[in-house]
Amino acid sequence: MKLADGIYFVEGKNKGKYPYCNSLIVGNVIIDAGCGIDIVRELSQKVDILLLTHTHPDHAAGAWIFNETGKKVLSPDVETEIETLAKRFAPPLAEKWMKVVSEVMGLRSFKAEKYESGEVIRASNHEIEAIKVEGHTRDMHVFLIDGKILFGADVDLTKFGPWYGNPESDPEKFEKSVRKLETLDFEVYVSSHEGVFSREEALKKLEEFVSHFKKREEKILEALRTPKSLEELVKLSLIYGRKNSLFKDLLDYFEGNMIKKHLEILMRKGKVAKVGEKFVKN
Repeated sequence: MKLADGIYFVEGKNKGKYPYCNSLIVGNVIIDAGCGIDIVRELSQKVDILLLTHTHPDHAAGAWIFNETGKKVLSPDVETEIETLAKRFAPPLAEKWMKVVSEVMGLRSFKAEKYESGEVIRASNHEIEAIKVEGHTRDMHVFLIDGKILFGADVDLTKFGPWYGNPESDPEKFEKSVRKLETLDFEVYVSSHEGVFSREEALKKLEEFVSHFKKREEKILEALRTPKSLEELVKLSLIYGRKNSLFKDLLDYFEGNMIKKHLEILMRKGKVAKVGEKFVKN
């Protein structure tokens, strides 16, 4: 799908839904490599550079293909061995994480050169500005292309809402970062997991996206009318809802992290207290 001269939207498998993502071709650069290994392999022959928004496996899965073909890979984080990523993203379940991302997504270890926040990457006759977005991961960036098209990465405008299930994630920083995106003067918004939106559509969806932070807090507070442990809250699946049984242990781990981060915020605000191993609404 052509968005402008030399700029093309590439829909990932499963309509870009996890465990895949959408990509964007900008001149001789492709943004992200999670649209499906076969698609990435084909597109790698048409560009010179892979530019990663961050190192989550659904975005970096096919980066190793660019190593094989001698193409440049630019990443905001260059610790990209699969074992290192596993220990970073899911330390207690590192082996299971590696098995899932390698078998389901096709991720392998890869090598990359580092780009910096604020850096402008040349892509043929286009300019791609890297803008740091904190809170999802420590390394996620969105890209403003020619001052007009915003590639929003995992500020993805999905109905699920924001995801912050890794140890390094921070919902408060994530919310602030999303608010900053609303002030950018873009005309078109590209989501990694949804599609392409006009500015008006994107601003509305950004508001909906941000609203999930408060809604999740409210769900947790409602559940804590009677004391509950973190494990009991995870069993309620207040954030994920129904979970795929094949990956339930990983999903429970990620949801546990997200709920724990909310509990820490709520305790800091004086809205929740911890009594023994249980949490209760004040």
